[in-house]
Amino acid sequence: MRILFYQDPPNILSTQLTWTLGQELVLRGHDVHFAMPKIEKVKRGSIDWVRGGGENSWDAVKLARAIGAKVHIHLEGVGYWRIGADFADNWGVDPLNDQDIEAWKSYYRSWMSAAYEADSCSVNGQNQIDTIQRVLFDGRGMKNCHRISCGVDARYGLTLPEVYKRGNYIVTVSRIAPNKRIMKLAEAMAMVHPEIRPPWVVVGYGKPKNIKTFGRYCEEHGIAIHAASAYGAQKWMWIKRARLMLQGWNGIPPAEGLICKTPVLSYGHEDIVELFGQSISFAEDNNAKDMSVKIENLLSKNYNERVLWGKKFLLDGKLYACTQEQAAAKYEQIFMNS
Repeated sequence: MRILFYQDPPNILSTQLTWTLGQELVLRGHDVHFAMPKIEKVKRGSIDWVRGGGENSWDAVKLARAIGAKVHIHLEGVGYWRIGADFADNWGVDPLNDQDIEAWKSYYRSWMSAAYEADSCSVNGQNQIDTIQRVLFDGRGMKNCHRISCGVDARYGLTLPEVYKRGNYIVTVSRIAPNKRIMKLAEAMAMVHPEIRPPWVVVGYGKPKNIKTFGRYCEEHGIAIHAASAYGAQKWMWIKRARLMLQGWNGIPPAEGLICKTPVLSYGHEDIVELFGQSISFAEDNNAKDMSVKIENLLSKNYNERVLWGKKFLLDGKLYACTQEQAAAKYEQIFMNS
């Protein structure tokens, strides 16, 4: 099967998730390309499936139709705080006014509507599917829509050496952005008793304004932080050696924590609960005080049996969260049966 990912090739500063997904499809015997070619440059019949998403979704549909290929649109997700499906102040961001919300709804509709013209589509989870259909498209169901969660690069992660002594730090892998609830995590860390609070390693990137706000808050509250824009192996080693992984709202890192046998604590947003069930620990959604109490409880434990249970369920395909290998198998099934 010949598959075109309608996007620029991932670069070293990206998460490279689509690249590793593509590589898994190659390992399954398929021909995979990453490009955004002009229609006249692609020979008709040379591609079987075009996978598109984001702002280029309609261009992916047009290309596929012109060259006689089928097209799949992946709807990466929708920002609840931007469409009014969830209150903005629950995310630790400034509430949007009605005009902003309508503008964001129009933006999402402008490209997510391509899913209705595609041969198939996918979204990270049922909660996301329901939100997109209900809030953006008046409840109109998307045809041939599949739940495919973010995939963790387990083939790489499982080759990491064992760690017999963990470092004395908490790790968070996340963009430093309000919607990732990074400030809500900082509020919780500020409440952890200073005598037992280890340094906090935050692996990610963000806009200068957000990084400055986050850094200033941590400094004012005596939270020792190390901001690491690490990728690849270095990111994995930060996770592998940590005592605890702390997450606000992010679908991929908890699975990385499970692969590394690192306990994971997250705010209990519906999306994350759907993906991970009881394989990780949860604090009450957006409740910084409850998060701080859970942090202290987990730091007092030397062993978390839930971690091994969660890793097994992830690798056995029993969680909505999945590995890239499992995601590739799902795409193969969709493409070959459509």
